[in-house]
Amino acid sequence: MRYITFEEAESYRIAVLVKDSSFKKHEIVANYIDPMVQYGLPVDMSIAFTLKYDSNGKASVKFMREYLDTLLPTVDSLGVSHLYVTDAAYFKTLTKSTKTDPHFGYVLPCISKGYEHLNVVLGLNYNALIYNPELQSKLNMSLATLSSSLGGTYTAIGTGIIHSAQYPRSVTDIKAALADLHQYDRLTGDIEAFSLRFIDAGIGTCAFAWDRHNGIAFACDYEEVGLTDEGTYGVYSPNAYVRALLLDFLITYKGEITWHNATYDIKVIVFTLWMQDLLDTQGMLTGLDVMTRAFQDTKIIAYLATNTTAGNELGLKVLAHAFAGNWAQGDIKDIRRIPLKDLLQYNLIDALSTWYVRDTYEPKMIQDQQQEIYNDLMLPSLKVIMQMELTGMPMQEAAIAKAKEQLEQEQQRCLQLLTNNPVIKVLELLLQTSAMVAANAKLKVKQHPLDKFKAMQFNPASGPQVQRLLYEQMCLPVLDLTDTKQPAVGAETLEKLINHTTDPDYKEILQALIGLGKVSKILSSFIPAFEAGIPKHDDRTYLHGNFNLGGTVSGRLSSSKPNLQNIPAGSLYGKLIKECFSAPDGWLFCGADFNSLEDMVSALTTKDPNKLKVYTDGFDGHCLRAFSYFGDQCPDIIDTVESINSIKDKYPQLRQDSKAPTFLLTYGGTYHGMMSNLGWPEDKAKGIETGYHALYKESDDHVQARIKQACKDGHVTVAFGLRVRTPLLKQVVYGTSSMPYEASAEGRTAGNALGQSYGLLNNRAANEFMSKVWASKYRYDIKPVALIHDAIYLLIRDDIEVVDWANRELIKSMQWQELPELRHDKVKLGAALDVFWPSWAKATTLPNQADRDTILKVCRDTKTAIETH
Repeated sequence: MRYITFEEAESYRIAVLVKDSSFKKHEIVANYIDPMVQYGLPVDMSIAFTLKYDSNGKASVKFMREYLDTLLPTVDSLGVSHLYVTDAAYFKTLTKSTKTDPHFGYVLPCISKGYEHLNVVLGLNYNALIYNPELQSKLNMSLATLSSSLGGTYTAIGTGIIHSAQYPRSVTDIKAALADLHQYDRLTGDIEAFSLRFIDAGIGTCAFAWDRHNGIAFACDYEEVGLTDEGTYGVYSPNAYVRALLLDFLITYKGEITWHNATYDIKVIVFTLWMQDLLDTQGMLTGLDVMTRAFQDTKIIAYLATNTTAGNELGLKVLAHAFAGNWAQGDIKDIRRIPLKDLLQYNLIDALSTWYVRDTYEPKMIQDQQQEIYNDLMLPSLKVIMQMELTGMPMQEAAIAKAKEQLEQEQQRCLQLLTNNPVIKVLELLLQTSAMVAANAKLKVKQHPLDKFKAMQFNPASGPQVQRLLYEQMCLPVLDLTDTKQPAVGAETLEKLINHTTDPDYKEILQALIGLGKVSKILSSFIPAFEAGIPKHDDRTYLHGNFNLGGTVSGRLSSSKPNLQNIPAGSLYGKLIKECFSAPDGWLFCGADFNSLEDMVSALTTKDPNKLKVYTDGFDGHCLRAFSYFGDQCPDIIDTVESINSIKDKYPQLRQDSKAPTFLLTYGGTYHGMMSNLGWPEDKAKGIETGYHALYKESDDHVQARIKQACKDGHVTVAFGLRVRTPLLKQVVYGTSSMPYEASAEGRTAGNALGQSYGLLNNRAANEFMSKVWASKYRYDIKPVALIHDAIYLLIRDDIEVVDWANRELIKSMQWQELPELRHDKVKLGAALDVFWPSWAKATTLPNQADRDTILKVCRDTKTAIETH
């Protein structure tokens, strides 16, 4: 145990507890003691002590309790009344809390026996500020809490935020309360539901607030039944009368309603109040039109106000913590287990907190010039996303079962390869021997024979066993480490290791492990999600995933449950997955993918001549790079379009070899990555790195100039004006040898976002196209189902008139190129519409601007070819 005093005193009121690896006096003074003085706490009030960890940087609960048994008597003997704990693990042990973040700004009692009189305040390890300076607000909150507690003025955060609340219970009172809301031009809204799945959610309760202190909350589908034998307080009981009142209010209200994460609340409301069944597109669109005619979303506002390379938290509880404190009701896993009185108050606080979040972050969004992207791109995207999520992607149950069976067969094949490999046989003998030795070491006389352990087999899911296989038995190089500094055995590492051996048995093992990992991931993530799809009366089961706007630094759409952005694209696995998706009778499953969007955007934004001439002069990009990297290996190739493009036929392996290093170098990698990932010798890797940077000097200079500017501005501005804040770069001089690793990593993240952010063109195209659809006679004949990477997927009615219109209008929207940095007289963005038949695995591409006869001929030819084959 070590300690630091800052001014000698006979006793101290505050013990600052800091992890031993961060126990540096000048940092403790700068981050805790000096700020405490600013909050009115004298220097001689504090003493600092270490929090002990073992040599591996770990501390079990038992380890921490044993150390606290020594520490607490010491601090208590010094008269300490407050423990300022800057370590999350020790804070949890001292307070028996399961989480830390909800407790910022609170004073909790110590739970250690005999020391319950000690007050515990959660602080923050100052090292966290290196990675995310935005955390300073939490540190300030914790110090303010400490000061108020010692000064006798402490009040729990959130106390008194409700100034007036109405909780109408009868239909008559709810009708009157809703009628009163019409006097307000702006409201916030929030619902509590019974499930995260919109089909099971219902509207348990609903709340509206007209400012951050006043509002109403009422039950809709939640019926209070009291405590039952099952321990529940309420049931899901659809209330037609209250639903009708709420529907009428939403239709007639002329003001603006702000939601937090509108895609959930509005989606549930539209399905519950407007849709007659799961295929009711007319009801869906009517509801979406009403709910999105004047709405705001504080989740997107907060994203635009806080988007940073360090990441941000966009949950309402986190964003409004400084206002409402920790008002969570066990994270509302099941609202039926919460008494209605408590649930209504919780719901109302959500609505009040939404006001706080808007008041707090909207001015910042406007100040940072993010209002245009919010109004013109982000907010319109939400309506498209909600229709996609309510529509879903059509699948066939028989195809899902077939894919699962084949994937399980592939899983067994990989396992069998491992089982039969002689290297694995040796490993199993070693494992059995180790187990025998360990077991016998515990015995005094009787010894177990080896035969007793013969049943022990290699388990490819066991990290320690795979480590032993790769690094002890196969003696492969350790290329990556886990967070706990152990040799890594993950999929990315295996992909690298296969380039570090020529032994066929070793390669077979690595390939089997890679295949096993891929197929197991699909079986554990995608197949269960497919099987949990929603059956509808059109003989299809639908996958209703979630598309998340504001889930990435670059602004690109992400998705979850399942992550469709990670859906296998090629190989056996991709084909099997895509065969699960097919349109119901009377519809076509279609999609349009931008043509080489990221490469083309990079060429247009950087104005790099060698990137542009792929499009202006007709160079094959892979051939051009192969010539730059491996020119000495193809002496007959000269610097002309025809000659360089002939590499594809004359030197196909060189063209293939150029792809991996190009991808790595494009995203900030170096020759070290090639040596590690590809197993290439240093001279070869360095040569390719030099060739790449010589080829794309203009592009490099463009990106470096943008990152250098970020060191002055503290941000980079990417596609559509989206701001990506770079707090670490703001503190350094870019390119110097003293530049911290964290700042360099932030520079790479910002550099990657410069190109990746143009994935927002996909959102913009979908928004424009769907606006045309909604305004047309085809509004019920074209339904968006997914936005994945740079592609838009749709269900289009199987009608040549509709397909013809969609083929023209969608491609027009995807050819839009009005951003100043994208304009070019020759290089044009574009796409083509694919019709997927009989499933997503088979695409028929329709020519741009094709007439109806051509479309019909192309589709008939494809159908004939497939049926003949």
